[in-house]
Amino acid sequence: AAGHLHAELAGPDVVLVLFFCAPEYETPAFTAALGQLFAGVLVVGCTSAGEIGPGGYHENSVTALSFSAPDFAAVAGLLLAEGDLDVGRCGETIALLRAELDAHTRAWQGEVNRFALLLIDGTTQREDAVAAFAGGAMVDIPVLGGSAGDALAFQHTSVFAGGRFHAQGAVVILVATRRQVWPFRNQHFVASEKRVVVTAADPQRRVVMELDAEPAVEVYARMIGCDEAELTPMVFATHPLVVRLGGAEFVRSIQRANPDGSLSFYCAVDEGLVLTLSRGRDLLRQTESLYDEVWAALGVPELVIGFECVLNRLEAERSQTKHRLSRLHAANNVTGFASFGEQWGSMHVTQTYTGIAIGRGLLP
Repeated sequence: AAGHLHAELAGPDVVLVLFFCAPEYETPAFTAALGQLFAGVLVVGCTSAGEIGPGGYHENSVTALSFSAPDFAAVAGLLLAEGDLDVGRCGETIALLRAELDAHTRAWQGEVNRFALLLIDGTTQREDAVAAFAGGAMVDIPVLGGSAGDALAFQHTSVFAGGRFHAQGAVVILVATRRQVWPFRNQHFVASEKRVVVTAADPQRRVVMELDAEPAVEVYARMIGCDEAELTPMVFATHPLVVRLGGAEFVRSIQRANPDGSLSFYCAVDEGLVLTLSRGRDLLRQTESLYDEVWAALGVPELVIGFECVLNRLEAERSQTKHRLSRLHAANNVTGFASFGEQWGSMHVTQTYTGIAIGRGLLP
């Protein structure tokens, strides 16, 4: 696999190789081969819950892309290692990376676009804190990304940086380019009129014990009109909750119902938060509209880096539109992966599609 990637992506001016792989690729042999074949090149990646590449959706594969000078410059660093979030160290890392990227682009003429990609171990439950800090430290550039996956096991995910895989890690990649870019956040759920208040929660564990002072499972089942015994991952994927922050709506997806009557979420949920039951719009049409906007802004994109929630892929399977959605991604040159959560600015979100489209034209 590493040899095939090298044959497709290598070149004398490559400054970054970005890859997304199924969890079975996290092996010493694959790691060593990447180091040997891409010696001297910045290589960053993560495990996934499904890949997006040539031809659209893939499973049990590795997909990758490379960026080359003189149109691109890139730097990367670990923000989280073994689950240890040191805010002071993160701040120093981001400051150093920004200075290093500025040094790479100092001689560039004309305008320069910058963006940051966040890849975070999806089992750390630290995505909210990392996204909040990184987004706050880089308010002047778009920050987006996804949480690493392990198919659908939810047991062990990792990020790749510095020549090896890191469990419970987070890596940030800063990219500068002469190209036109268009960052996006796309979700197909909107708020309904049914609201509840979180009255008891453990945000660190992402567990909500009570909604409106009643057991959370009972209230949620009543809101969607089903029996508690009927609550399955597909039901949760079809009926997520929504929170309104800063004038925008963000999805708060439920992972599972617990025997004690509590609900486990994919994002942190605080006490006092108002949650609204969502209404789903057509996922395929919403994605088509997104790409219409990309084409209007950039023309046919040369590349789209996409981080799509794995719950969206499951919904597409249920609605039997997965093959059409796959073809749509392929037609728009998407490389990315199915994630356990997505990053947008300083927010960690779910059941969302975040990414950045890169145009063929140069900036003035």
